[in-house]
Amino acid sequence: MTDLIFLDSHSSNPLYMQLYEYFKAEIEQHKLSENEKLPSIRSLANSLSVSKTTVEKAYQQLMCEGYINNRDRACYVVNKLEEAILKPAHAAVVPKSCKQIDNDKPRYDFASGEMDLDGFDFSVWRRYVNKVLANKERFMGYGQSKGEDELRKQLVRYVRSRGVECQYEQIIIGPGVQSLLNILCSLLKPTHSSIAFEEPGFATGRRVWNNWGYAIVPVRMRKEGVDIQELARSEVRAVYLTPSHQFPTGYIMPVGERMRLLAWAQQTDAVIIEDDYDSEFRYSGRPIPAMKGLDSGGKVVYLGSFSKVIPPSLRISYMILPNRLLEIYERNSALYNQAVSTIEQLTLAQYMADGHLERQIRRLRKLYYDKKLQFIDTIQRIFGNKVAIQDNESGLFIVLTVKCPGTSQTMFLKALEQGCQVAPIQNYYWETVQESFPRVILYFSKIPVKKMEEAIRLLKKAWFEE
Repeated sequence: MTDLIFLDSHSSNPLYMQLYEYFKAEIEQHKLSENEKLPSIRSLANSLSVSKTTVEKAYQQLMCEGYINNRDRACYVVNKLEEAILKPAHAAVVPKSCKQIDNDKPRYDFASGEMDLDGFDFSVWRRYVNKVLANKERFMGYGQSKGEDELRKQLVRYVRSRGVECQYEQIIIGPGVQSLLNILCSLLKPTHSSIAFEEPGFATGRRVWNNWGYAIVPVRMRKEGVDIQELARSEVRAVYLTPSHQFPTGYIMPVGERMRLLAWAQQTDAVIIEDDYDSEFRYSGRPIPAMKGLDSGGKVVYLGSFSKVIPPSLRISYMILPNRLLEIYERNSALYNQAVSTIEQLTLAQYMADGHLERQIRRLRKLYYDKKLQFIDTIQRIFGNKVAIQDNESGLFIVLTVKCPGTSQTMFLKALEQGCQVAPIQNYYWETVQESFPRVILYFSKIPVKKMEEAIRLLKKAWFEE
C-alpha cells in the first residue's frame, strides 16, 4: 500500500493533508474496503520518512470525517462507506470533538503571532516608500543577489545590539527564514547529511532540512537549553537552535550553556545555526548576547527576521554567514537570485538609518509587555487552577497546560469549534510524546485588548464547559 503513496514535500499543501487526501480517495473509490486495516502510525511514518505527527494528523482528520475508526484502539480500520460519505458529521457517529470545522478564519487567532493591529505606523512607512521611489533608475534592474548594500550596512549596525560584529559582505537578505534555510541547506549538503533540532522545536525549519534529504536528529530540551551530552552522543555536526527564546517552550539559554555549545562546535568542527527568534522582546533583565557574538571560531550561522517588529507581509529576513560558508556561497552565487523587493529593502534601510526601527521596537516592547500582563491576569482570573502558565519574561506567547483529559490536538479541535485557533504543542515534536496534561501555545500579540476577556472565556467554554 505505502509504495503507491507519493507526498510532494515542495507542495504548499501540508504533508498530512496530502496523506489524508490519499486515503480519503482510496476509501471513496472502494480501493480500501470496510474493516480493512490501515498501517500503524509508526510503520507508515517510517516508510514515508515523515514524522509520526504527520500521520497522526492525517488519521485524526479521517476519523473526524468518519472515514476510519480506532474503536479497539489497537489499530485504525476503514468504516462502512455509507457512514463515511453520507453521515460524516452526525453526532451519533462522530464524537463532538471531531465535528467538521469550517475553513473560515477563526474569530480569535492565538496561533499566528502576527502583530497587534495598532503596532505599526503605516503613514511613516509610506513616507519612506515615496522617498525611495523618487530614484526611478534604481528599480530598472534586478538588484544585488545578496541584497542591497544600504540595507546590509544598516544591519551591521543593528546586530551590534546583539553583540554581533560582522562585515556587510557576510549578510544575505531573503524573503523569510525559510528561503534562507534553502540556501543554507545547499551550502552544507556536500559535507553534512544530518542535523540536530531541539525537541520540541521549529517544525517548519525541520521540514526544510528534511525535504533536502537531511536526517533529522531530535535532541531533548531542558530548561537550560538543548541537552549537550545527548547532542555530543548523536555525533551530528550541525544543530539548529533558538537560544534567545526557544520555540515552543519559551526557555532562554544561559550564557554558560551557550559557551559550552560553542566549545562543542569548536572541538567537533560543527556548525551551529542560531535563529535569534523573538530576541527583541525581553521584558526583564539585560539581554544575553547572541551566540554569534560569542563565537570566535566562525562556527555560527546567524538568522534574524523583522516579522515581529514590522508587518510580516513585507517579508524581510537576513542571514550572517561565517567566512568558510561565505566562500562557498560566492563560488555558487549565480545560483541564488534575490527575491526581496528592492523598494522594500531601500525603504527599510532609510527607516533604520533615521532611527525609526529602534523607536518601533521600544514602542512594541512596552505595548506587548502591558498586553502580556493583562493576558496572564485574565487567564488566571477566568481559569483559576484549571490551567498552569509557563511564562519566561520574554516573547509574544505563553505555554498553557490545560488540566483536563485529552491531547493538545484535542484542545486545538475543541477551541476551533468555539472560533479560536491555538497551537498544539504536539505539532512541534518530531517524535510522538505522551503528556500528563495537554499543552498549547497561546500568542497574545494579535488578540485585541478589548476582546481579550471574551476570547479567553471561549477557550474555557471549549475545554471545560461541554
